[in-house]
Amino acid sequence: MSSISHSATYQILDRFCVAGINYHQADIAVRGLFSISKDDFSTIAIKAKEQSIRSVFVLSTCNRTEIYGFAENVMLLVDLLTSQTKGTIQEFLPFSYMKKGDEALHHLYQVASGLDSQILGDYEILGQLKQAVDMAAAVDLVGPIMNRTMNYAFQASKKIKTDTALSTGTVSVSYAAIELLKALPDAAGKKILIIGAGKFGGNVCKNLKEYLPSNPVTICNRTDETARQLARRTGAQFAGYETLPDQLRDADIIIVCTNSREPAVLPSHLSGAGNKLILDLSVPANVHNGVKAMNGIRVIDVDEISTTILDKTFARRKREIPKANEILLYYKNEYCNWLDEYRYSLHIKSWKDKLQELHEWQPQQYCELAGEKPLLSDDTKVQKAVTRLAVNLRANQEKGCQFINAINDYLQMS
Repeated sequence: MSSISHSATYQILDRFCVAGINYHQADIAVRGLFSISKDDFSTIAIKAKEQSIRSVFVLSTCNRTEIYGFAENVMLLVDLLTSQTKGTIQEFLPFSYMKKGDEALHHLYQVASGLDSQILGDYEILGQLKQAVDMAAAVDLVGPIMNRTMNYAFQASKKIKTDTALSTGTVSVSYAAIELLKALPDAAGKKILIIGAGKFGGNVCKNLKEYLPSNPVTICNRTDETARQLARRTGAQFAGYETLPDQLRDADIIIVCTNSREPAVLPSHLSGAGNKLILDLSVPANVHNGVKAMNGIRVIDVDEISTTILDKTFARRKREIPKANEILLYYKNEYCNWLDEYRYSLHIKSWKDKLQELHEWQPQQYCELAGEKPLLSDDTKVQKAVTRLAVNLRANQEKGCQFINAINDYLQMS
């Protein structure tokens, strides 16, 4: 890439790192070992500041857990991440990927645009990425370079969304689950229980009410008030969490969207309960493995749901990949051009201060001896010299020579 040719830009970009684990190499059980909660990230933030890491954030979804940051070594990020996960660093490494520099930047753009999603073009990832960055910004872990890095990635994602058909049709796991239910010949009128009232559960509930309006929907959550509010907003029924065993036995279809590290649905809940379809959209899986072996009960996890729907839409979306990659390349170039400008701005500010010092030192008698008023004010002379310096820097990167030229420009105007 031509715009990433300057060595100083490389020095900045080479510190941009990502380490992660995702659906490409790890199944749902392995991914579940490395999920990160808000509390986990709070501890990571404290450790990052102790190690003087200026910018870092963690993206943790059902399909991936990734830590991004500007660091001297990507292993610093790996240590931070695995210090708060159920899985160890030894369990992480065989399934992980570690990237830095342009490779890490490319990965970020692929993720933000949905090109690296398990369901190609899944636009839900952009919201999750923004939430991850906002969480880091709230604890002052997003510096100016990281902030601009993410802004360009978000712009590229938005452009792909509006200018390509990469995200047409099914774009999320939550909606993929709805499409699966719509395809069932006997789904109409079945009682549906949703366990989990977070953002994911909210999306499922909203889609159910829109696309399967004849199905009665009940919401159950560990925090009753959260479930009650979601039920009120969507017109679903609320059930207290203490009634979960009864609700599980009564429902025909169970959709699990919780974020617990321990299973929410156990074999004891469903013994002798009859036929059930369970969609486990949680990572880690929140349906006990023993449930899968029970007669009359079918459990479908997030990987199977994603694959089922992906088969129907992949061919159409795959044709949009070259166009999407062209957009990503454009914004990557724009970002790297900005890095050059940012690098120059630091030098220019320093040199502007030096010219101001030169002005304060320079004797002011010249124009007075000539009996004339200066044609340009001192501030104007400094600004014109700095502007010319900025232009010259873009054409010639020999900073020392350019600084001497700037001094000459200033003195000539004086």
